[in-house]
Amino acid sequence: MGAISATNSATPSLQLALGRNRLGQARRDADQAEANAKDLRTQANKAEQDAQKSQENVREQAARNQQLDSTYDSQLKSSTAVVPLKTQEFLVGLYNATSANRAVSGNPLKAKAAPASVLNSQGQATGRIVNVSA
Repeated sequence: MGAISATNSATPSLQLALGRNRLGQARRDADQAEANAKDLRTQANKAEQDAQKSQENVREQAARNQQLDSTYDSQLKSSTAVVPLKTQEFLVGLYNATSANRAVSGNPLKAKAAPASVLNSQGQATGRIVNVSA
Protein backbone atom coordinates (compact mmCIF):
# COMPACT_ATOMS: atom_id res chain seq x y z
CA MET A 1 0.00 0.00 0.00
CA GLY A 2 0.96 3.41 -0.53
CA ALA A 3 1.95 5.65 2.25
CA ILE A 4 -0.39 8.42 3.25
CA SER A 5 1.46 11.61 3.55
CA ALA A 6 0.23 14.58 5.54
CA THR A 7 -1.05 17.36 3.34
CA ASN A 8 -2.15 19.58 6.17
CA SER A 9 0.65 21.40 7.82
CA ALA A 10 0.60 23.32 11.08
CA THR A 11 0.75 26.68 9.27
CA PRO A 12 -2.27 27.74 7.26
CA SER A 13 -1.86 28.21 3.57
CA LEU A 14 -1.53 31.64 2.03
CA GLN A 15 -4.88 31.31 0.24
CA LEU A 16 -6.66 30.47 3.50
CA ALA A 17 -5.09 33.50 5.22
CA LEU A 18 -6.11 35.77 2.34
CA GLY A 19 -9.63 34.34 2.45
CA ARG A 20 -9.90 35.01 6.19
CA ASN A 21 -8.63 38.56 5.71
CA ARG A 22 -11.20 39.18 2.96
CA LEU A 23 -13.95 37.74 5.14
CA GLY A 24 -12.89 39.96 8.07
CA GLN A 25 -12.77 43.02 5.81
CA ALA A 26 -16.21 42.18 4.39
CA ARG A 27 -17.62 41.89 7.92
CA ARG A 28 -16.10 45.23 8.93
CA ASP A 29 -17.49 46.84 5.76
CA ALA A 30 -20.94 45.37 6.49
CA ASP A 31 -20.81 46.62 10.10
CA GLN A 32 -19.75 50.08 8.91
CA ALA A 33 -22.55 50.15 6.32
CA GLU A 34 -25.06 49.12 8.96
CA ALA A 35 -23.83 51.84 11.32
CA ASN A 36 -24.08 54.39 8.49
CA ALA A 37 -27.60 53.22 7.68
CA LYS A 38 -28.60 53.52 11.34
CA ASP A 39 -27.15 57.03 11.47
CA LEU A 40 -29.02 58.01 8.30
CA ARG A 41 -32.27 56.59 9.72
CA THR A 42 -31.75 58.70 12.85
CA GLN A 43 -31.13 61.80 10.74
CA ALA A 44 -34.19 61.05 8.60
CA ASN A 45 -36.36 60.63 11.69
CA LYS A 46 -35.13 63.95 13.08
CA ALA A 47 -35.75 65.68 9.75
CA GLU A 48 -39.26 64.21 9.65
CA GLN A 49 -39.95 65.49 13.18
CA ASP A 50 -38.65 68.95 12.22
CA ALA A 51 -40.86 68.95 9.12
CA GLN A 52 -43.90 67.98 11.19
CA LYS A 53 -43.15 70.77 13.69
CA SER A 54 -42.83 73.25 10.83
CA GLN A 55 -46.11 72.10 9.29
CA GLU A 56 -47.84 72.45 12.66
CA ASN A 57 -46.42 75.96 12.98
CA VAL A 58 -47.77 76.80 9.51
CA ARG A 59 -51.23 75.53 10.50
CA GLU A 60 -51.17 77.56 13.74
CA GLN A 61 -50.10 80.73 11.94
CA ALA A 62 -52.74 80.24 9.24
CA ALA A 63 -55.44 79.77 11.86
CA ARG A 64 -54.26 82.85 13.77
CA ASN A 65 -54.21 84.95 10.60
CA GLN A 66 -57.66 83.75 9.65
CA GLN A 67 -58.98 84.81 13.06
CA LEU A 68 -57.33 88.23 12.74
CA ASP A 69 -58.61 88.69 9.19
CA SER A 70 -62.15 87.85 10.21
CA THR A 71 -61.90 90.30 13.13
CA TYR A 72 -60.74 93.17 10.94
CA ASP A 73 -63.08 92.29 8.08
CA SER A 74 -66.09 92.53 10.36
CA GLN A 75 -64.94 95.95 11.57
CA LEU A 76 -64.37 97.18 8.03
CA LYS A 77 -67.71 95.91 6.80
CA SER A 78 -69.58 97.51 9.68
CA SER A 79 -68.03 100.96 9.23
CA THR A 80 -69.46 103.44 6.78
CA ALA A 81 -67.43 105.92 4.82
CA VAL A 82 -70.28 108.31 4.10
CA VAL A 83 -69.48 111.92 5.02
CA PRO A 84 -72.52 113.87 6.24
CA LEU A 85 -73.78 116.62 3.96
CA LYS A 86 -73.14 119.41 6.49
CA THR A 87 -69.50 118.32 6.83
CA GLN A 88 -69.10 118.28 3.06
CA GLU A 89 -70.58 121.78 2.78
CA PHE A 90 -68.26 123.07 5.51
CA LEU A 91 -65.18 121.59 3.80
CA VAL A 92 -66.18 123.07 0.43
CA GLY A 93 -66.62 126.51 2.04
CA LEU A 94 -63.25 126.20 3.78
CA TYR A 95 -61.57 125.27 0.53
CA ASN A 96 -63.18 128.16 -1.33
CA ALA A 97 -62.12 130.60 1.38
CA THR A 98 -58.48 129.53 1.30
CA SER A 99 -58.09 128.84 -2.41
CA ALA A 100 -58.03 132.56 -3.23
CA ASN A 101 -55.18 133.11 -0.76
CA ARG A 102 -53.39 130.02 -2.06
CA ALA A 103 -53.59 131.32 -5.62
CA VAL A 104 -52.06 134.68 -4.66
CA SER A 105 -49.26 133.62 -2.32
CA GLY A 106 -48.99 129.90 -2.91
CA ASN A 107 -49.49 129.22 0.81
CA PRO A 108 -52.49 130.51 2.76
CA LEU A 109 -50.66 130.06 6.04
CA LYS A 110 -47.88 132.61 5.33
CA ALA A 111 -48.02 135.50 7.75
CA LYS A 112 -45.76 137.97 5.93
CA ALA A 113 -43.66 138.34 2.82
CA ALA A 114 -40.20 136.82 2.59
CA PRO A 115 -37.32 138.97 3.85
CA ALA A 116 -34.99 140.57 1.32
CA SER A 117 -31.79 138.80 0.27
CA VAL A 118 -28.52 139.77 1.97
CA LEU A 119 -25.70 141.13 -0.15
CA ASN A 120 -22.09 140.23 0.55
CA SER A 121 -19.13 142.64 0.29
CA GLN A 122 -18.97 142.14 -3.48
CA GLY A 123 -22.68 142.92 -3.97
CA GLN A 124 -23.79 139.32 -4.58
CA ALA A 125 -26.98 137.95 -3.03
CA THR A 126 -26.07 135.24 -0.49
CA GLY A 127 -29.41 134.33 0.96
CA ARG A 128 -31.55 135.49 3.83
CA ILE A 129 -30.75 136.32 7.39
CA VAL A 130 -32.67 134.09 9.74
CA ASN A 131 -33.48 135.17 13.26
CA VAL A 132 -32.54 132.25 15.50
CA SER A 133 -33.01 134.02 18.82
CA ALA A 134 -36.44 132.53 19.43
